Amino acid sequence: MQISVIVPCFKRIGQTVKSFDLVFKSKGINTEFGLELIAADSTPTNELYLALKNEFGEKIIYTRPQKPGIAANKNQGAKIAKGEVLIFCDSDIEVEENTLISTISAFKKHEKAAAIGGQVIWRGGSKGGSRDRPREEDRMLNIEGTTFIEALYSRYFATYKKVFLDVGGYDEKVFNMRGEGSDLSIRFWRAGYPLVYEETIIVHHVHDVPDSAALRTGRPEFGIAKDLLLLGYKYDILDEKYKNFMNTVVANFKQFGDGGYFRIIEGIGNHLDFIAKIKAIIDREKKQMKPVYDFKFLEVFSQKELFEACINKASKKLENIRKSIFI
Repeated sequence: MQISVIVPCFKRIGQTVKSFDLVFKSKGINTEFGLELIAADSTPTNELYLALKNEFGEKIIYTRPQKPGIAANKNQGAKIAKGEVLIFCDSDIEVEENTLISTISAFKKHEKAAAIGGQVIWRGGSKGGSRDRPREEDRMLNIEGTTFIEALYSRYFATYKKVFLDVGGYDEKVFNMRGEGSDLSIRFWRAGYPLVYEETIIVHHVHDVPDSAALRTGRPEFGIAKDLLLLGYKYDILDEKYKNFMNTVVANFKQFGDGGYFRIIEGIGNHLDFIAKIKAIIDREKKQMKPVYDFKFLEVFSQKELFEACINKASKKLENIRKSIFI
């Protein structure tokens, strides 16, 4: 079988080279699976391109999207990928030698999984050794040995290429710079493609890496407030009291104490021009949505009948894709 590891790139040259090197040191390459490693780069200069080519030569596939942005980078990588399985791996993520083979084993094991993620552990800095994802607010539900999860965030996200194309890829218009994993996750569920968590998959998220989005913006909580508002609006979750969505908002802002409520208002105000501009685009998207299951964002398990219907039909929905790869 063939897998394509797609790395969205922006500067952070030393870390990106290291992350690529670790992928090439993975167990199972050319024995259990074929590998292509794609650098989807929006660095404004050719510095990263030269560094990657100097280090890896023709071992990598290099591409540039027509516009910058993490969602655009990932979609561009997927567009040229030849693998049946796509693995999106951020440039500040370091895989272990068993990460890829564990991912393939997880797809073989979980016949209802359309996308799979694993443990993301902080490496270095004040958070070193602690878990980044899944977090306390990330709900999971184990059924017959498969652990379903409501959302997989984009640090490390593995899926079948046919499924990724079927749901339309990442949203470059609304969530191009952040929030793309949250949006893709709910669209997977709404299309009848379950997300699965597999603890044997382990990657490391390098803390305080240069040129990270968090360091560039300085106030990452502002972006979180903006994303939660847009996700709530896009998937019609703001007109009722959805408990887990509310708990997730609290989880992201409770660190600021009583001032957390003001941080939300600050964040929305900071992005008000973008929100006003993007509303028309979201309104058009909402009119075109035809979900198989009308799940609400982060409320998949709360909608018991929809969830049961979705997972009961998932193995049949994925049967032909799995046969073409594993049998």
